[in-house]
Amino acid sequence: MSRDFLFIIVIWVILCAIAIPLWVLTVNTEQAVFYTHYYSFMQFVTSMGAALLCYRTMMIFGPNDNTGTAWELLSIGLFFWSAGAVLEAVYPVLYQGVYAPFPWYADIGFLMLVPFVLLALKNFRKNVNVDIPLAGWIAALVAFIGAFSLALWINIEGFQALGPLPFFVTLAYIIFDSILLAMTVATASILVGSVISRPWWFMLVGLFIFYLGGITYAFLRNIDKPDAGGVILDLTWPIAFGLIAIAATTARAIYKESR
Repeated sequence: MSRDFLFIIVIWVILCAIAIPLWVLTVNTEQAVFYTHYYSFMQFVTSMGAALLCYRTMMIFGPNDNTGTAWELLSIGLFFWSAGAVLEAVYPVLYQGVYAPFPWYADIGFLMLVPFVLLALKNFRKNVNVDIPLAGWIAALVAFIGAFSLALWINIEGFQALGPLPFFVTLAYIIFDSILLAMTVATASILVGSVISRPWWFMLVGLFIFYLGGITYAFLRNIDKPDAGGVILDLTWPIAFGLIAIAATTARAIYKESR
């Protein structure tokens, strides 16, 4: 276990450990704004930290290496997401504690993460030179249909009250998240027990947790209880980014040891 690996775990544990009591002490009080600001800070730090670590890992690979390209694409996607987190955090500061409307410019950053993740997974699969088996494609199709159907069921009533722009942004989230889950499953089907695959398991678990956080939040928002998930739901995104950060440092350590 490398020092970088331990450092990431310690930092992420500290960030999460602060969030839990802060939420408990301020929930349903006038001081809840302190938790809101801290959580915005934590989202930015964890997503930007993961982005920088992915970029750092990319730097050790050759310019024509598909694995290096995969980490570069991941870093770009995470940079977009962290930019979205900043925009979402700034809105309440500028508008006297009012939450950002939907859709907001932050949603551009949040949505842009998924295309870059999908391209990164494609480059990784190209590098290992292993075709996705038929069973993998079937599992991915089942995952897509299940995720898409679930998201439609969650949002179907809310669609009727949405204007054109919110409708299309919501639909984009539904499609992107469903494809993300499907390709996460498809990529998992080609991973074996080799050392090269180890960091990508961290990556895929992180993406799965990211998906779970998003779909759970969408469900709670559509029943007008967006805060019902509490701090546990809030931590899904930082934990997902933490696993991606671990994946990046693990991949870097494995590559350095092999040289």
